[in-house]
Amino acid sequence: MKAILILAGPYSSCKATQIVWEKLCGDKGIKIEVFNLKNKNGQEIAANLNIKSFPALIIDNKVVAVGHPNEKSAEKVIQSLGLD
Repeated sequence: MKAILILAGPYSSCKATQIVWEKLCGDKGIKIEVFNLKNKNGQEIAANLNIKSFPALIIDNKVVAVGHPNEKSAEKVIQSLGLD
């Protein structure tokens, strides 16, 4: 299983979001790749999935979360996917 996180830029909220998802994915054994919307790879992924809100977490080519979650809401996202 692989997760992709697309950040909107070098903003403090994006950095905080990255920390939350990297920790949770690491704890759950989910490999995560982080892309920035300002680079070509991030732009291509966002365009292919028609993503308009960021940060965006993608698992199995589906957007499963957008915005900055706290740890509790991020945990609920992962639990709802049956990845526990």
